[in-house]
Amino acid sequence: MSRTPFDNLVSAYRQAVIAHPKLRAVTLAQWMLESGRGTSKLATLHNNFGGLKWRPEMAAYATKVFYEAHDGGDYYCRFASPEAYIRGYWAFLERAPYRGWKSHTATPETFIRFIGPIYTPSGTYADKVLALLDEAGDLLAAQVAPTPAPVTPDVDLGVIVLDPGHGGAANVSGSSWNNATSASGVKEKALTLLWCQTLKDQIQSQAAAAGEKIKVVLTRTTDVNLTGAARAKKTRENGAKAFVCLHFNGLGDKTVSGAETFYRAPQNGNVNLAADMAFGQALHDALVAGLRQVRPETRDRKLKPDTATGPGALGVLNDAALGNHQPGGRLAVSTYFEVEFITNPAVDAAFISGPNAAANRTTVMASVARAVRAQMRLLP
Repeated sequence: MSRTPFDNLVSAYRQAVIAHPKLRAVTLAQWMLESGRGTSKLATLHNNFGGLKWRPEMAAYATKVFYEAHDGGDYYCRFASPEAYIRGYWAFLERAPYRGWKSHTATPETFIRFIGPIYTPSGTYADKVLALLDEAGDLLAAQVAPTPAPVTPDVDLGVIVLDPGHGGAANVSGSSWNNATSASGVKEKALTLLWCQTLKDQIQSQAAAAGEKIKVVLTRTTDVNLTGAARAKKTRENGAKAFVCLHFNGLGDKTVSGAETFYRAPQNGNVNLAADMAFGQALHDALVAGLRQVRPETRDRKLKPDTATGPGALGVLNDAALGNHQPGGRLAVSTYFEVEFITNPAVDAAFISGPNAAANRTTVMASVARAVRAQMRLLP
C-alpha cells in the first residue's frame, strides 16, 4: 500500500526535533482537523496540513500558491515536503498575531485555547482539536522503536560547512537571489535550503549511529542572501575541514537533466587542487549513485573545474575566503554541486512535487552523507 502525504507527515513528526515536545500531539490533532486527516486538496497537493495562508515571512519555508478553499480563493503556502511544513508551522506561530503563545505551553489544552481563537475565530475550535488529541497521540506512538541508549562519540571528525545557494530577494556580490525555478514552481533558493537541511540531518544521524561526532554548519537557515565571500568565510570562522555548496540547474530545454560538480580550477589559484578533486569526485559519485537509486536514467555530467573568471567565477570556492591562505592554517577542501535540472518535469516529480519526493531526497542525501563521513575520516 502506498503511503499518503499524511502518513509521511506523521512519520516525519515522530522524528522531528521541536522546542515544545509536549505540544506534538495537540498540534498534530490541529492538523488532522484542518486537513480532514490529511485528505484535503491543500494537504495532498501542497503539503499544507494546517491551512496556512501565504505571508511574506513564510518565504523561507514555502512558496505562494493560489487555492480555492471552501470560503473562497486566496493565496496559501505550498510546502515542498512534510518536513518543510513542520518547520513552517512553528515559524508561522512566530508572527505578531500569535505573540505570547510561548507563555501558554504548560499543557496542550492551555496552548490550543490560546492560539485557537486566533487561528480560527470559533468558540468550538479548541474543543474540536482536543477531541482528536488521543487519536493523534496514538498515531505518534505507533511503530515507534525504543529509544536506543546514547552513544558516546569515539571519533570527532570535525566541522563541515554546507552552503544552500541563493536566498532573499536581491542579488549581492557573488550570489544571485534565485536562478532556476522548478517545473512545479518551486524556487531554487527554497530547494537548496531544504536539501542542505536534509543532508545535515543525514550526516548527523549517520555519525551518531556510528559513534562519530561531526559538527554541521549551514551558511544560512532562513531566506536571506549572503555574498559569496561571506558564505566561504563560514569555513574559516568555524575551522571547518570541508565546504559544500549546493545548487540546482535550470534550462529552457526541459528535456535536459543530470548532475555535475565543480572544483576550483588551478588557473584560478587553487592551493590544494588534488585534495579538492579527490573530495569532489567522492561526493559527486555518491550524488549520482543516490540519484540513480531513484531515477536509473540520471545522467552523470561529471566532476569538472570551474574555469570561469571575473563575475562568472564561483566565488564561494575562493581559497582566500575559505581561509586556505592563512599561514599554518588547515587547507579546507571545497566542492560545488549542481544537483539536477529542476526544469525537467521528471526530475521535478521525483524530487520535488511527487508523492515520494521527500523519501527520494532522503535517499540521495543519505548517499552523499556516507561519502562526506568517509572523506572527513581521511582529512587531517
